[in-house]
Amino acid sequence: MKKILIAVAMSAVLFLLTGSPKIFIGTNDATVYVGDAQENLPLKIEFIHSVQKTPVIEELQFQSGEFVLIRTKYKSQGVGLPFDAADGNFHCDGDWFVMDEMNRRFKNLDFRTGKGTRLTLTVGEKEFELYKKFPAGTKIIVKTF
Repeated sequence: MKKILIAVAMSAVLFLLTGSPKIFIGTNDATVYVGDAQENLPLKIEFIHSVQKTPVIEELQFQSGEFVLIRTKYKSQGVGLPFDAADGNFHCDGDWFVMDEMNRRFKNLDFRTGKGTRLTLTVGEKEFELYKKFPAGTKIIVKTF
């Protein structure tokens, strides 16, 4: 907890110096990344679904101080994956199922690493293989300030 407070304090100083919002990625004990939260900054979450055992890609953007889920791509339908017309615009692209125009807004994002899920987060061009850094069950925090 002390490390996260130090990272947030240091990031607050950066914010005061640059005047732009920041994105924090880490845990309660470790900082993975702190960087500028530029408008329309792309974020990508990739993982292996714990039930279907197939890849899932969630594409987001940072917009107006929030993370906006734009699209979800996956290789098999099942538990926890979008399928309803109310979720967005569903179509197939090769062997991927795609739900576009989802427009779900989140102030913060929390994830947990899982056994065999290969949780990876990409912010802009920076890729973080979180499953290699943290043991299964670790809570990953993504927030802005």
